[in-house]
Amino acid sequence: MKKYVGIFPYNDHRYLLNAAFNKNLNGLETPIFVTLKKSLKQVNIEVNTYDIVTKEELYTYVYFDLPNLWNIKAWVKIISNKNKNILICNEPPIVIPFNYWKIFHTFFTKVYTWNDSLVDNKKYFKILLPKTSLGLNIKPKKFKERKFLVLINKNILPFYPFKIILKFGKELYTERIRAIEFFEKTIPKKFYLYGRDWNKPKKHNLTERIIGPKKYLTYKGEVDDKIELLSSFKYSICFENLTDTTGFITEKIFDCLKARCVPVYWGATDIENYIPRECFIDFRQFKDYDELLKFLNSISEQKYAKYIKSIEKLLSDKKFINLWFEEAFADFFIKDILEIKK
Repeated sequence: MKKYVGIFPYNDHRYLLNAAFNKNLNGLETPIFVTLKKSLKQVNIEVNTYDIVTKEELYTYVYFDLPNLWNIKAWVKIISNKNKNILICNEPPIVIPFNYWKIFHTFFTKVYTWNDSLVDNKKYFKILLPKTSLGLNIKPKKFKERKFLVLINKNILPFYPFKIILKFGKELYTERIRAIEFFEKTIPKKFYLYGRDWNKPKKHNLTERIIGPKKYLTYKGEVDDKIELLSSFKYSICFENLTDTTGFITEKIFDCLKARCVPVYWGATDIENYIPRECFIDFRQFKDYDELLKFLNSISEQKYAKYIKSIEKLLSDKKFINLWFEEAFADFFIKDILEIKK
């Protein structure tokens, strides 16, 4: 018998009206949803975004993050279908703190989270945040053809009230700014900054709107193809949005690995349980940015090649691939989240 599933694809209106399943949509998560729809079809399940109205009764609703509290339409649907709802907590509490308020979890039969401390295998279950395999087979550039160091991020700081109510972890947005300012001052010709909204006032920052934003001379613009850009650099400053917590591993380090660009990583405290130490540089090993820079400058072409060899080995490991990427997530979604046997 055919089943119908509705999904809430993050707090991103661009994915609604089934746009999440459009393979031509320019978004990193899109291949994950495209693969999911294809896999569900093979087991006689039709999936639509939650805003698509169907005559058929839905088997379940799966929410990728809690909707914003002011999204009345979404919350009416959640409350009226509390026995059919499943939540996947993707964003950290510094971005969506309400993801981790248990009062909201009463409207869900199961909650999937990367946060190991919440997992009890009764109500709360472990999930590896899915990654797209786009760019996985990129050809590495030669050592001497690469620029030195890059940082790719949107210019954003956490909403201050969210910092106050942060239940766990430490935000790293401000640490990225420190890194940018250090490298811009120290190696302005070898450091490159990319991403959206730099050198312009932040949306909710009145001071910047009055006196203007800080201008970064190393800023080179927005990015069309992140993997391709990363592949032209030896190293990337790769800081998650949150640290001092386990299991929160996003696309940031995976994009570096796919590009065969060695990440300088700071984020999940247990990162080595998921990514071998030989594949990245652990920022926690350095007392400051001066010490990090000295280390990066000391790496020979031969030593760098060892990092790349370790990354290549990891990306050719079928067990690793079968844990993290879209095919693996589709299988997990069917067997674990929906509890349907193929």
